Amino acid sequence: MELRAYGQILRRRLWVILLVVAVVSIYAGYLYYSSHKLLGEFKTYRSSIVLRVGLQAAPATTTATYADYITVNEALAEEFATGPILNSEDFGKLIVQQLRDDHTQITALYGSQADLGDWQNARAIAGALSASRTHGLVTIQVNWNAQVGAWAIAHAVGEVSHDQISHYLDYEVRSNSDQSTSPLAAAQVVTDASEPTATLGAQTKTLLPLLLLVVGLIVGIALAFLVEYLDDRIYQAEEVAQLLELPIYGRIPPAPKTTGKTSLSRS
Repeated sequence: MELRAYGQILRRRLWVILLVVAVVSIYAGYLYYSSHKLLGEFKTYRSSIVLRVGLQAAPATTTATYADYITVNEALAEEFATGPILNSEDFGKLIVQQLRDDHTQITALYGSQADLGDWQNARAIAGALSASRTHGLVTIQVNWNAQVGAWAIAHAVGEVSHDQISHYLDYEVRSNSDQSTSPLAAAQVVTDASEPTATLGAQTKTLLPLLLLVVGLIVGIALAFLVEYLDDRIYQAEEVAQLLELPIYGRIPPAPKTTGKTSLSRS
């Protein structure tokens, strides 16, 4: 079938394509409105902070070897990154308290009207944290629906980890000769909270309506050809020649349309 024939089918079944695209457009518009206006899910931002997790510097009197410290440091970093600490409500409450303490700093950086989101919800903060580990370095990511709030929470995570990590990670490399020289777990901020950026999920929500329209157009074209295939009526002379395998020798033009009444006169 020639390209001209495909074009004729699309023109003849244009109503099918327009109907499908119209239905998909209405649905895509609803998704756009609900995600941007009703649910407020569009603005999702990510900020990250890098911590070095391990034991405090070893006292000169300890008998622990360097290999012991490397092994324990990596174990502590793994526990902090993959364990239940970051996503616990207790850790979230410490973040909320730290945000209160950082209010002056946040106001100085972003102004008194800075939007932190639901920053007093400890469970929401705990659920917004995720982490990954590379040796003794732990990268903590914060996904939050307010740009300033994402940075403030990430910054507070670094402060709380620095001050409270020994409370959660109570492992120690103990000296057999002197129990008083046992170092505790510690966390040091290597890279402070990064500037928040829109996450991939937020960008995807803006592209979703466009993707739906493209899919609707493709589905509409496919349905147009399906309707054409199921329709056994003949629209063109070429179709008759193809079906009967006979040549066309001539065509009878359609009768002209009359614009008025024809009067008859007697001679």
